[in-house]
Amino acid sequence: MIIERIKAGLKKRKVKVFLVFLFFSFLAWFVNNLAQTFVGITSFNLNYVNVPQEFLLKEIPKSQLQARIRAVGFQLIGFGIRKKNIQINLAEVRKKNDQYFIPPSVYRRQVQSQLSNDMELLEMDNDTIFVKFTSLESKEVPVLPRLNITYAKNHALMDSLLIEPRTITINGPKTQIDTIESVRTSYMELLNVETDFSQKLTVVKSRELQDTNFEPSSVTISGKVYRFSEQVFDVPVVMRNLPDSVQVRMFPDVVQVVCQAPLDILKDISPEDFLVVADYNQIVGGDQNVLPLILEEKPENINNADLRSKEIEFILKKE
Repeated sequence: MIIERIKAGLKKRKVKVFLVFLFFSFLAWFVNNLAQTFVGITSFNLNYVNVPQEFLLKEIPKSQLQARIRAVGFQLIGFGIRKKNIQINLAEVRKKNDQYFIPPSVYRRQVQSQLSNDMELLEMDNDTIFVKFTSLESKEVPVLPRLNITYAKNHALMDSLLIEPRTITINGPKTQIDTIESVRTSYMELLNVETDFSQKLTVVKSRELQDTNFEPSSVTISGKVYRFSEQVFDVPVVMRNLPDSVQVRMFPDVVQVVCQAPLDILKDISPEDFLVVADYNQIVGGDQNVLPLILEEKPENINNADLRSKEIEFILKKE
């Protein structure tokens, strides 16, 4: 009984060893055959590149190309598992009678140049590839920043915000860019600012403009911030357009102007640098005795200037 089991086990072992040797023999034969050169039919995915700058590719003319090639068996199997991507260079497009096309001789050369040296392109689709373009137009539009900036106490922006560049170029189909008069940036919020700042913001493009390009696609927003002081100046009121036959008494005849500016500028400012005006021609009707005041002149290099009194009372006396 035991001897019979041993004999049966040996037979099973011989079968297993035989199968292992058979498998490796088949594998060696298979590998050896795949290393040989074969002729087979495969297909390539076509990707179109280098579209002329003045055009947009309206539609993909042809997405696949069938070809007969001579290649190593491994390569043919690889193409069967995953198609090779071939780039068609549209810089070589030709034009005839308002039609754009790439002849077979041109894209055959392009295909062959993208195959390895041990592969040979024997036959391929012999159809001309016709290409449909949409003409692109361009124009410059201003950039409008979306900002919310608050400044720390006694701090202000010197001059104005700097936007670099102030305009961008948009390129796209006429139907998309005709109605665009300006573009906006992404939103930025700066709070309690007391130092100079510089931020790069993306120019926002809506989904409807998928065929339109912005150049550049971002702008830099910057500003200089300074600390200011306040000083109050007593400025006499000037009555303008007063007839020679009329005398006027104003209450008050001197008003206060609150001026905000850097300290080194404030020290060089005097009341004579301001002009506060009341206009006699604004009197309507004999019962009126109040006139609005206008701060007509102020130094150019200050941050702000405000009148504490916005109007005066007056009494007229005719000679």
